[in-house]
Amino acid sequence: MRTMLFLLITCQLFAQKNSLPEVIHIYPTADSLPVNLTRFYIEFSKPMQEMGILNHIKLTNKKGENITGVFFENQYELWDEDRKKVTLIIDPGRVKTGLLANKIMGRAFDEGQQYTLTVDSLLLDFNDQKLATSFSKTFIAVKEDSIPPKVELWHYNVPKSKSKQLLIIDFNDKIDHISAQTFIRITYKGKIVEGKFSLKRNEQQWVFEPKKKWKKREYRIEVSNNLEDITTNSMNQVFDHKLGDFKVQQENSSLTFNIK
Repeated sequence: MRTMLFLLITCQLFAQKNSLPEVIHIYPTADSLPVNLTRFYIEFSKPMQEMGILNHIKLTNKKGENITGVFFENQYELWDEDRKKVTLIIDPGRVKTGLLANKIMGRAFDEGQQYTLTVDSLLLDFNDQKLATSFSKTFIAVKEDSIPPKVELWHYNVPKSKSKQLLIIDFNDKIDHISAQTFIRITYKGKIVEGKFSLKRNEQQWVFEPKKKWKKREYRIEVSNNLEDITTNSMNQVFDHKLGDFKVQQENSSLTFNIK
Protein backbone atom coordinates (compact mmCIF):
# COMPACT_ATOMS: atom_id res chain seq x y z
CA MET A 1 0.00 0.00 0.00
CA ARG A 2 2.78 2.41 0.94
CA THR A 3 4.64 1.54 -2.26
CA MET A 4 1.58 2.31 -4.39
CA LEU A 5 1.02 5.60 -2.57
CA PHE A 6 4.68 6.54 -3.06
CA LEU A 7 4.48 5.74 -6.78
CA LEU A 8 1.27 7.76 -7.14
CA ILE A 9 2.79 10.83 -5.47
CA THR A 10 5.98 10.45 -7.52
CA CYS A 11 3.98 10.28 -10.75
CA GLN A 12 1.96 13.34 -9.79
CA LEU A 13 5.10 15.35 -9.01
CA PHE A 14 6.71 14.20 -12.25
CA ALA A 15 3.62 15.18 -14.22
CA GLN A 16 3.54 18.62 -12.57
CA LYS A 17 7.22 19.16 -13.29
CA ASN A 18 6.93 18.12 -16.92
CA SER A 19 3.55 19.62 -17.79
CA LEU A 20 3.87 22.26 -20.46
CA PRO A 21 3.75 25.92 -19.43
CA GLU A 22 0.72 27.99 -20.41
CA VAL A 23 -0.41 31.59 -20.55
CA ILE A 24 -2.92 32.03 -17.71
CA HIS A 25 -4.00 35.64 -18.25
CA ILE A 26 -3.30 38.70 -20.29
CA TYR A 27 -4.14 41.82 -18.29
CA PRO A 28 -6.17 43.97 -18.58
CA THR A 29 -8.72 41.20 -19.09
CA ALA A 30 -11.50 43.45 -20.43
CA ASP A 31 -12.44 43.10 -24.11
CA SER A 32 -12.70 46.87 -24.60
CA LEU A 33 -9.61 48.96 -23.83
CA PRO A 34 -9.01 52.73 -24.17
CA VAL A 35 -6.82 53.96 -27.01
CA ASN A 36 -4.38 55.43 -24.47
CA LEU A 37 -3.73 52.08 -22.77
CA THR A 38 -0.15 52.03 -21.44
CA ARG A 39 0.70 48.39 -20.66
CA PHE A 40 -0.19 44.72 -20.87
CA TYR A 41 0.79 42.03 -18.38
CA ILE A 42 1.22 38.40 -19.44
CA GLU A 43 0.99 35.78 -16.69
CA PHE A 44 2.34 32.25 -17.15
CA SER A 45 1.76 29.02 -15.26
CA LYS A 46 5.49 28.42 -14.79
CA PRO A 47 8.71 30.46 -14.48
CA MET A 48 9.86 31.44 -17.94
CA GLN A 49 13.23 32.16 -19.51
CA GLU A 50 14.16 35.67 -20.56
CA MET A 51 14.63 35.28 -24.27
CA GLY A 52 13.42 38.39 -26.10
CA ILE A 53 9.74 38.46 -25.18
CA LEU A 54 8.88 40.91 -27.97
CA ASN A 55 10.12 38.38 -30.54
CA HIS A 56 7.23 36.17 -29.44
CA ILE A 57 4.54 38.86 -29.40
CA LYS A 58 2.42 39.78 -32.40
CA LEU A 59 -0.20 42.51 -32.58
CA THR A 60 -2.61 42.41 -35.53
CA ASN A 61 -5.68 44.30 -36.69
CA LYS A 62 -8.99 42.80 -37.76
CA LYS A 63 -7.59 42.11 -41.24
CA GLY A 64 -4.74 40.11 -39.71
CA GLU A 65 -2.14 42.75 -40.62
CA ASN A 66 0.80 43.17 -38.25
CA ILE A 67 0.90 46.39 -36.22
CA THR A 68 4.48 47.46 -35.47
CA GLY A 69 6.16 50.16 -33.39
CA VAL A 70 3.74 49.74 -30.49
CA PHE A 71 5.80 48.30 -27.65
CA PHE A 72 8.68 50.03 -25.90
CA GLU A 73 11.87 48.01 -26.40
CA ASN A 74 13.37 48.23 -22.94
CA GLN A 75 16.96 47.08 -22.39
CA TYR A 76 15.77 44.80 -19.60
CA GLU A 77 12.59 42.76 -19.73
CA LEU A 78 10.16 43.56 -16.93
CA TRP A 79 9.59 40.19 -15.24
CA ASP A 80 8.40 39.73 -11.66
CA GLU A 81 10.57 37.91 -9.10
CA ASP A 82 8.89 34.56 -9.81
CA ARG A 83 9.47 34.93 -13.56
CA LYS A 84 5.79 34.18 -14.12
CA LYS A 85 4.59 37.62 -15.19
CA VAL A 86 6.05 40.06 -17.69
CA THR A 87 5.01 43.65 -18.37
CA LEU A 88 4.77 44.99 -21.91
CA ILE A 89 4.96 48.79 -22.05
CA ILE A 90 3.17 50.65 -24.83
CA ASP A 91 5.69 53.16 -26.20
CA PRO A 92 4.94 56.34 -24.18
CA GLY A 93 5.61 58.34 -27.34
CA ARG A 94 2.55 56.71 -28.90
CA VAL A 95 0.41 57.51 -25.85
CA LYS A 96 1.30 61.05 -24.80
CA THR A 97 0.07 63.68 -27.22
CA GLY A 98 2.52 66.33 -28.39
CA LEU A 99 5.51 64.00 -28.61
CA LEU A 100 7.28 63.39 -31.92
CA ALA A 101 6.30 59.72 -32.22
CA ASN A 102 2.68 60.63 -31.58
CA LYS A 103 2.74 63.39 -34.18
CA ILE A 104 4.29 61.13 -36.81
CA MET A 105 2.57 57.79 -36.15
CA GLY A 106 -0.38 58.73 -33.96
CA ARG A 107 -1.65 56.57 -31.16
CA ALA A 108 -0.98 52.85 -31.24
CA PHE A 109 -4.71 52.05 -31.33
CA ASP A 110 -7.56 53.64 -33.25
CA GLU A 111 -10.95 54.06 -31.59
CA GLY A 112 -13.51 51.50 -32.73
CA GLN A 113 -10.95 49.13 -34.25
CA GLN A 114 -10.37 45.51 -33.23
CA TYR A 115 -6.93 44.16 -32.35
CA THR A 116 -5.47 40.80 -31.37
CA LEU A 117 -2.42 40.34 -29.15
CA THR A 118 -0.83 36.91 -29.62
CA VAL A 119 1.89 35.14 -27.64
CA ASP A 120 3.45 32.41 -29.78
CA SER A 121 4.23 28.94 -28.45
CA LEU A 122 8.00 29.14 -28.83
CA LEU A 123 8.67 30.73 -25.44
CA LEU A 124 10.60 28.39 -23.10
CA ASP A 125 10.24 27.82 -19.39
CA PHE A 126 13.17 27.00 -17.07
CA ASN A 127 12.95 23.33 -18.11
CA ASP A 128 13.35 24.27 -21.79
CA GLN A 129 9.74 23.41 -22.49
CA LYS A 130 7.76 25.39 -25.04
CA LEU A 131 4.32 26.77 -24.27
CA ALA A 132 1.57 24.20 -24.66
CA THR A 133 -0.08 26.45 -27.24
CA SER A 134 -0.10 30.01 -28.44
CA PHE A 135 -2.46 32.41 -26.66
CA SER A 136 -4.43 35.31 -28.08
CA LYS A 137 -6.43 38.18 -26.63
CA THR A 138 -8.80 40.14 -28.87
CA PHE A 139 -10.11 43.56 -27.87
CA ILE A 140 -11.82 46.67 -29.20
CA ALA A 141 -10.14 50.07 -28.77
CA VAL A 142 -12.53 52.61 -27.23
CA LYS A 143 -12.31 56.34 -26.47
CA GLU A 144 -9.41 57.58 -24.38
CA ASP A 145 -9.60 57.62 -20.59
CA SER A 146 -8.36 60.96 -19.27
CA ILE A 147 -10.10 60.83 -15.88
CA PRO A 148 -7.98 59.77 -12.86
CA PRO A 149 -9.39 57.28 -10.32
CA LYS A 150 -11.73 58.97 -7.86
CA VAL A 151 -12.72 57.25 -4.62
CA GLU A 152 -15.84 59.40 -4.38
CA LEU A 153 -17.20 57.52 -7.40
CA TRP A 154 -16.68 54.11 -5.81
CA HIS A 155 -19.58 52.07 -4.47
CA TYR A 156 -19.25 49.50 -1.71
CA ASN A 157 -21.42 47.48 0.64
CA VAL A 158 -21.31 47.56 4.44
CA PRO A 159 -20.85 44.01 5.80
CA LYS A 160 -22.90 42.74 8.73
CA SER A 161 -21.32 42.45 12.17
CA LYS A 162 -20.40 39.01 13.49
CA SER A 163 -20.08 37.76 9.92
CA LYS A 164 -17.34 37.19 7.36
CA GLN A 165 -19.39 38.81 4.65
CA LEU A 166 -17.40 39.98 1.65
CA LEU A 167 -16.61 43.67 1.30
CA ILE A 168 -17.08 44.52 -2.38
CA ILE A 169 -15.85 47.76 -3.93
CA ASP A 170 -17.02 48.75 -7.42
CA PHE A 171 -14.48 51.14 -8.91
CA ASN A 172 -16.59 52.42 -11.80
CA ASP A 173 -13.22 52.42 -13.55
CA LYS A 174 -10.70 49.97 -15.00
CA ILE A 175 -7.99 49.89 -12.36
CA ASP A 176 -4.53 48.45 -13.02
CA HIS A 177 -4.63 45.04 -11.32
CA ILE A 178 -1.17 45.28 -9.71
CA SER A 179 -1.98 48.76 -8.45
CA ALA A 180 -5.23 47.47 -6.93
CA GLN A 181 -3.34 44.65 -5.22
CA THR A 182 -0.77 47.06 -3.80
CA PHE A 183 -2.42 50.33 -2.87
CA ILE A 184 -5.74 49.46 -1.20
CA ARG A 185 -6.14 48.17 2.35
CA ILE A 186 -8.75 47.94 5.08
CA THR A 187 -7.81 49.32 8.50
CA TYR A 188 -9.18 49.84 11.98
CA LYS A 189 -7.52 52.51 14.13
CA GLY A 190 -4.45 52.36 11.90
CA LYS A 191 -4.13 48.57 12.07
CA ILE A 192 -4.48 46.53 8.90
CA VAL A 193 -7.47 44.18 8.86
CA GLU A 194 -6.19 40.77 7.81
CA GLY A 195 -7.87 38.93 4.99
CA LYS A 196 -7.55 38.07 1.34
CA PHE A 197 -8.79 39.90 -1.69
CA SER A 198 -9.45 39.19 -5.34
CA LEU A 199 -10.34 41.22 -8.41
CA LYS A 200 -13.55 40.58 -10.33
CA ARG A 201 -15.40 42.00 -13.34
CA ASN A 202 -12.28 42.58 -15.41
CA GLU A 203 -10.44 44.33 -12.56
CA GLN A 204 -13.32 46.75 -12.00
CA GLN A 205 -14.30 45.21 -8.66
CA TRP A 206 -12.22 44.62 -5.50
CA VAL A 207 -13.47 41.83 -3.23
CA PHE A 208 -12.17 41.46 0.33
CA GLU A 209 -12.74 38.43 2.57
CA PRO A 210 -11.78 39.12 6.21
CA LYS A 211 -9.81 36.53 8.15
CA LYS A 212 -11.98 37.14 11.20
CA LYS A 213 -15.59 38.19 11.61
CA TRP A 214 -16.44 41.86 11.31
CA LYS A 215 -16.99 43.70 14.57
CA LYS A 216 -19.16 46.70 15.44
CA ARG A 217 -16.74 49.54 14.79
CA GLU A 218 -15.61 52.08 12.22
CA TYR A 219 -13.36 50.80 9.44
CA ARG A 220 -11.42 52.67 6.78
CA ILE A 221 -10.72 51.85 3.16
CA GLU A 222 -7.29 53.43 2.71
CA VAL A 223 -6.17 54.20 -0.81
CA SER A 224 -2.70 55.38 -1.75
CA ASN A 225 -2.64 58.23 -4.23
CA ASN A 226 -0.23 56.08 -6.25
CA LEU A 227 -3.22 53.99 -7.34
CA GLU A 228 -3.45 53.93 -11.15
CA ASP A 229 -5.97 52.90 -13.74
CA ILE A 230 -5.01 50.95 -16.87
CA THR A 231 -3.98 54.14 -18.67
CA THR A 232 -1.58 55.15 -15.85
CA ASN A 233 -3.83 57.94 -14.65
CA SER A 234 -3.09 58.09 -10.93
CA MET A 235 -4.98 59.61 -8.04
CA ASN A 236 -2.49 62.48 -8.39
CA GLN A 237 -2.64 63.25 -12.08
CA VAL A 238 -3.62 62.08 -15.54
CA PHE A 239 -0.77 60.46 -17.47
CA ASP A 240 -1.11 62.71 -20.51
CA HIS A 241 -0.84 65.98 -18.56
CA LYS A 242 0.44 69.21 -20.00
CA LEU A 243 4.02 70.25 -19.36
CA GLY A 244 4.31 72.00 -15.98
CA ASP A 245 0.81 70.92 -14.99
CA PHE A 246 1.81 68.06 -12.66
CA LYS A 247 0.42 68.49 -9.16
CA VAL A 248 1.13 66.02 -6.36
CA GLN A 249 -1.59 65.42 -3.82
CA GLN A 250 0.14 65.01 -0.48
CA GLU A 251 -2.46 63.05 1.47
CA ASN A 252 -3.78 59.62 0.61
CA SER A 253 -7.49 59.08 0.19
CA SER A 254 -9.82 57.05 2.39
CA LEU A 255 -13.42 55.99 2.81
CA THR A 256 -15.03 55.04 6.10
CA PHE A 257 -17.83 52.67 6.92
CA ASN A 258 -19.48 51.85 10.22
CA ILE A 259 -20.61 48.37 11.13
CA LYS A 260 -23.38 48.57 13.73
